[in-house]
Amino acid sequence: MRETGEPNTPLTALIGVVFAIVLFALVVLLQAYFYRSEEGENVRKVVAVAPEELSQLRAQQLETLHSYRFVDPRAGVVAIPIDRAMELLVRDGGNSPWPAVQPPAATPKTAPVAPAGGTKR
Repeated sequence: MRETGEPNTPLTALIGVVFAIVLFALVVLLQAYFYRSEEGENVRKVVAVAPEELSQLRAQQLETLHSYRFVDPRAGVVAIPIDRAMELLVRDGGNSPWPAVQPPAATPKTAPVAPAGGTKR
């Protein structure tokens, strides 16, 4: 091998192009990783967390469903926990002591009525 003192231009250009391609691919991959991580954090911190008002409303609703309270103290109307109400309803065979809450009565099935015009020929 003879040394001429001149740099090998095609080899230098090839190494530069390969390095540029590898660098570009690395930047694209890191950018994709960053955006994916950012989206995951956004979902975890913003989307998946219920707003404070919604959390308070759910807590109030659960408290209402699972507590005894007066609805109308003058009339003596009280509310009982939903679990207890279901137990009482099952115990009583599905019949409620309140007429407004009774299940609808079964309607008797009737035979189909023939048309008034008779049979077709």
